[in-house]
Amino acid sequence: MYQDISCPKGMVAKRALLYFLFLLVLSGCGAASSDGDLISSNILPNKTPKVSLAVNAAKVKMNDDISLSWDSNNVSTCIASGAWSGNKEITGTQLVKVLSGKTRFTITCSGVGGSSSDSVEVTVSDPVQGMPAINLSASPTSIPYNGSTTLIWDSTNTSSCVALGGWSGNKTTSGSMVIGTLTSNTSFSLSCSGAGGTVTDEISITVIPPAVTPPVTAPVVNVSASPLVVVYNGATELSWTTNNTDNCVASGDWSGSKNLSGSEIKSNLTADKIYTLTCTGAGGTTIDSVAIAVDEPAPVLSFSASANTVEQNGSTTLDWSSSNATSCAASGDWSGSKPTSGSQIVSGLTIDSQFNLVCSGAGGSVNDSVSVSVVLNSNGTALLSWMPPTENTDGSQLDDLSGYRIHYGTSSGSYSETIDIDTPGLSSYLIENLASSTWYFSMTAVNSSGVESNFSTEVSKTIN
Repeated sequence: MYQDISCPKGMVAKRALLYFLFLLVLSGCGAASSDGDLISSNILPNKTPKVSLAVNAAKVKMNDDISLSWDSNNVSTCIASGAWSGNKEITGTQLVKVLSGKTRFTITCSGVGGSSSDSVEVTVSDPVQGMPAINLSASPTSIPYNGSTTLIWDSTNTSSCVALGGWSGNKTTSGSMVIGTLTSNTSFSLSCSGAGGTVTDEISITVIPPAVTPPVTAPVVNVSASPLVVVYNGATELSWTTNNTDNCVASGDWSGSKNLSGSEIKSNLTADKIYTLTCTGAGGTTIDSVAIAVDEPAPVLSFSASANTVEQNGSTTLDWSSSNATSCAASGDWSGSKPTSGSQIVSGLTIDSQFNLVCSGAGGSVNDSVSVSVVLNSNGTALLSWMPPTENTDGSQLDDLSGYRIHYGTSSGSYSETIDIDTPGLSSYLIENLASSTWYFSMTAVNSSGVESNFSTEVSKTIN
């Protein structure tokens, strides 16, 4: 049975449809009857997320580290944006290097009640600039006809570099590059600029002409791996063979000079890798690569309850922890996003409940469930169940429900007893130790200002 609840002036709860179910219970040798309808609902309380972001210095020099610190309430996830990025803990600190200009850092945290953001801005003062310097070298500086060399350069107090002479284009401020198939003496220049000016360095490569131009054959390079797909933190064996080559240099996810043939084991792999081998001979330069795929680790979840059997209106604590997971979600008799590890008390249990948890990561998902049994006490009890109200008197959403008040007594319409419930998400309550009589029950909803709605429809139960 249900009834629209109209509130007197100043009250906010309207159309609070309160549904009651009174279970058939056995008390002693007699049987008790119940009247009313049972409608269950799971309404979580609304809590507004809050986040605060702070920085240890608002003005710094170029390339200085700053310390960002943040704190939050009523949230389960945080993500950075602006001059930093990625998922963050709900509270913490982090050192960040500031490069230039005005830099803005923002963090946004979300929970059941919505999202909240905060930002800070850091200004970089004019740095004292030093004079740029550059060093350009080659190995070797004398090569055979159609041979190759590796140019190597490094610079300080520079922000950009341009290649001139025997090569061209923009270059990084430090690095190396293989130059091959040179047929004449060649000069290579590199000009680098910074706030303090521009500097240029040059290296000349001598090409030894052949006494007789012999026929040349292009180098052949073959790089392989076994296996090509490895488990997380696993290993693979690289193997390579070459023909018509004089030297080989590794790049990509390995480095250094390599023998013209050989093998090498790569272990503790936690991400995809590419291994490249560049080999040079009289006939030129040849490159070959092999790609290794690394499986993501599967998430692992541990989920338990402090008590799997409780008395009516009892409580238990849910505990969980996971690894290789980035998010968790609850379902069943609880809901919403959960941290990857934590604990939560669930109380007011009146019926058997099951709590499900799914945690996900790059390697997939894992789920676990916890069941909690409720032992009913049927001697002189009445179980009330209802649907929480959702609207104010003007039809707007009710967002400040703070709880309920149960009114009951042995005379219809006259209630000598009350029970206050301060959990707005609760939808049932067991009243115990009722004496033999016919008991009459009604309920009201209460908002955060203490305003109480009209009485619901009265229901009754006879205790033998």
